[in-house]
Amino acid sequence: MKAMYDGDVIMDQDGRLSGMVAGDVIVRPGCTVRISGMVGGDVYVEAGASARISGIVSGRIVNRGGAIRVTGMVGG
Repeated sequence: MKAMYDGDVIMDQDGRLSGMVAGDVIVRPGCTVRISGMVGGDVYVEAGASARISGIVSGRIVNRGGAIRVTGMVGG
């Protein structure tokens, strides 16, 4: 998905997020997501999910039992 989102984004299927999100990003269980855009809030990775983050996260990255790889910038 490449767009601009005013609120939160829930990733409930595999994919790539390369736009701007003003809110939080939630990665649901069983999903593999690549985030290369900008997240204004937090990123939550739930149990059984996988996230590769090479973009900018202004908030925090919260691991709720998933797998996370970060090569980008995290501010919170």
